[in-house]
Amino acid sequence: MHEAIASYRKTTVASFLAGLAVISAAYAGQRFAPAVVPAALVFLLASLGWAGGLALLLVAAGGVLASFRHSSRERGEPDLFITLNAHRSESAMLGQDGHGGSNGFSWLRRLLGAPAPHVGDLVRIRSLEEISATLDANGCLDGLPFMPEMASYCGRTGTVFRYVDKVYDYGGRKDLRRMQDAVLIAGLRCDGASHDGCQARCYLIWKTAWISPADAPAAVSGNKPLALGPTFVQSDGGGKRYVCQYTEIARASTRMSPRDPRQALRPLIAGNVTLAAFCVAMLTRLFNLAQGLRGGIPFPPCEPTSKTPSMRIDLNLQPGERVRVREPERIFETLDRIGKNRGLWFDRDMLKHTKEHRKVLARVDRIIDDASGQMRQMKTPSVILEGVDATGELLGFCPQHDFTFWREAWLERTDPARESA
Repeated sequence: MHEAIASYRKTTVASFLAGLAVISAAYAGQRFAPAVVPAALVFLLASLGWAGGLALLLVAAGGVLASFRHSSRERGEPDLFITLNAHRSESAMLGQDGHGGSNGFSWLRRLLGAPAPHVGDLVRIRSLEEISATLDANGCLDGLPFMPEMASYCGRTGTVFRYVDKVYDYGGRKDLRRMQDAVLIAGLRCDGASHDGCQARCYLIWKTAWISPADAPAAVSGNKPLALGPTFVQSDGGGKRYVCQYTEIARASTRMSPRDPRQALRPLIAGNVTLAAFCVAMLTRLFNLAQGLRGGIPFPPCEPTSKTPSMRIDLNLQPGERVRVREPERIFETLDRIGKNRGLWFDRDMLKHTKEHRKVLARVDRIIDDASGQMRQMKTPSVILEGVDATGELLGFCPQHDFTFWREAWLERTDPARESA
């Protein structure tokens, strides 16, 4: 990985020197411009120079951060983005009673279309009767199904974990789509009980109409008939096509322009990310843009090194076992030329956890395919690790926090005594 550091340093130094040169030229031109040059033109050129120079200095700052994050990972230290966003982690949200949300950005939140609940707010999930009244004939609100797995949480209180401003369309166009009036509640994931034991453990998405402030009075039951949608329908071939929030995600969302600057600001204003973590992510994104323009190595570097079909390693890991995530170089050796191991992507976001010691949370043998709605049996079982999910940093701050699936080829058992030492 020395070539990555060399590439980062080259871009950092070049951007820093170029930024200083451009700013110096803009300052000199503004101060010593001949009197015959119109003042408006001098101001315009100076403004462009200052803006360009500042952008180059920000690229250099992003390069410093990329080098630091890369070196920290090589030392086995926690990733900087995760560390700076620790106060917004699931464990932090589960460990508090709700702070009532911040009102400092209330006007800006309204301008950006952020929902009333703020990350960290304590809310109550409405009764099943109240929620049923918001659903259409298909058991949906704005196209999003209220699933039977969610019914057991009705009446409970919980902490808002994420404001869901966008979702990733796994089953369709493979892009980000805009979602409104939706949140995640800390710790509430689908157990698949009504979907024949799907093991994906997706986070449940709650429309804001389905929750209320925790101190709001509970509604009185009127014994009205309940209307929940089906968990599956018969496909044309006679089999089951399952219906869940993620098979219907495209219907519950709208197209979103990638050039809309609000898509990056909404997670910050709503509280999904801290200001420090936001700055680190945005500077890293700017640096990667510069790296792409000059043909450099992006951060984090993820380059499969194997020239043969991806290997299979069976450890038969079981829930509760301790494992260590292998070094990036060893993981890359297990990937084929497009970055997959037996059909499963190794995502760059997963590099944040290399060399970490974790506990196996569960084995994953079968999941519902978002695109077709069919139950898929994994040819090669995977595992999910306790406390390890997608941070969303490299996917536009996508807030879904899906569990990442790990091939056993990317893990190794650890000796508890040796780990303690």
